[in-house]
Amino acid sequence: MALIAAVTATPTVSDARQPTPEQQRDEVRRQAAEAALEIDTLMAEDAVVQQALADLQANVDAQQADANAAADAQAAADAALADATAKLTEAENQVASLDAATDAMVAQSFMDPPMENALEIFRSGSLSDAAVKQALLKLQADHDAALMDQLEQAQAQLATDQAAKQEAATVASDRKAASDAALAELQTALGQQQQFAADLEARLNSRLAEADALRQQDAALSAQIEAQQAALAAQLAAMQGAGSGPANDVPPGVIAPAPGGLASVSCPTGGSITVAGAIADSLAALLRDAAAAGVRLCGGGYRDPQAQIAVRMANCGTSNYAIYQMPASQCSPPTAIPGTSQHELGLAVDFTCNGGGTVTRSSSCFSWLSAHAADYGFYNLPVEAWHWSTTGK
Repeated sequence: MALIAAVTATPTVSDARQPTPEQQRDEVRRQAAEAALEIDTLMAEDAVVQQALADLQANVDAQQADANAAADAQAAADAALADATAKLTEAENQVASLDAATDAMVAQSFMDPPMENALEIFRSGSLSDAAVKQALLKLQADHDAALMDQLEQAQAQLATDQAAKQEAATVASDRKAASDAALAELQTALGQQQQFAADLEARLNSRLAEADALRQQDAALSAQIEAQQAALAAQLAAMQGAGSGPANDVPPGVIAPAPGGLASVSCPTGGSITVAGAIADSLAALLRDAAAAGVRLCGGGYRDPQAQIAVRMANCGTSNYAIYQMPASQCSPPTAIPGTSQHELGLAVDFTCNGGGTVTRSSSCFSWLSAHAADYGFYNLPVEAWHWSTTGK
């Protein structure tokens, strides 16, 4: 029985590792990116399912608009930072040039002081004092005074440009964080829509099979069911091809980057696992503590979305539709749509056990992971004993 909830169940976190404020914020954002939806796709009335499809599309459209606006704001901030950097470089060059000019002026005054102030020079305590006084007197000349004014103004402009660049850098950093968050929220909305579409396909299969079973004993009811499911299928197909549906032409840019970049985590017994930088420390602690308990884990983590695109091209076809739109069930063999795997975000690991193959439910590795992995923020995908991620998906 397929069920989608507005707030999905969060795996229990041990008292030793309570969610951080950042994790709580991310969970709130994730929930906000999901449409308020809680229906049983197998049992709900057709009208309820149809409304759910519309709600999901409206939510994805809103998240797409937010992501586009955030990306535009980031681009503008990056451009402003580049402009501020160029202005700062120009100001630095101007100050350096004026510094050189004033240094040369003072040196010249020292080497060749004007003699009209000879009496004042002789009254000075030393020749160096005399040179300085002579230089100061010479600075009173219009040209030299103007040069010093230019230097002072350039230094003031340099300070202003330094502050402007710092402010622009802060804004650019904030805009990038907002854009990354909006992109992740869009991915969440797309993921919810994709999950519902998959559940709806199962519903269509079930209902159409029932129609076939009823054809001999109640042809009218059979035809009614077929017509209802045909309408749902048409709405689902329209959603999938409307621009941001679960199997739409999603450009590679929609696939969120690995949070915190990529990091390589060494396995205690050799080898390494590449994951998102955001979870690298947690994974390293898990591997270390498992090894201390006699459980030797390693495995595979991040999977480049380009690799999934290549698999889709091999199993589904080379057109944009085949790569980004075709339902996974229509590929041979069935192949996930790029961007739907936690591996492509660096947030999932397929563990190997004690130097052998992937973890099985009967292994000591699975027993240890079941008892302890949640302490490190990893949760199992029930149908795959070896697959553990930050979401359990």
